[in-house]
Amino acid sequence: MQNLILWSPYAALPPLSLWLNIGATALVLILACGLLGAMFLVIRVMSDDSDNFKTIRGMVEAIFGNPAHLRNGQDETPASSSTQNGTPLATYREPCPGCGEEVTERDVTCPSCELRLL
Repeated sequence: MQNLILWSPYAALPPLSLWLNIGATALVLILACGLLGAMFLVIRVMSDDSDNFKTIRGMVEAIFGNPAHLRNGQDETPASSSTQNGTPLATYREPCPGCGEEVTERDVTCPSCELRLL
């Protein structure tokens, strides 16, 4: 008779914290699978023979790296750096922000103070 008094309908259910743990674990696993699937999809698109990889590559390089027009050693020259007959324009000169010596856009570092120029 003592067992019937202590029994309650909620005694068979696990506590709420257990359900929260299960839900949080399931959410993390779903997010991890989603990220893994997205990475797999990006790799598939990048290795595809279509032109889709150029679009994604441009987006990734714009976010994480230098844009195409700022890279050193590019093959094609921009239209603003040459005249109609193909001869380059005069170089642009300005003072170095560190020492004031005159530098051009072709200088990577300042010749006198060796400050790296952008």
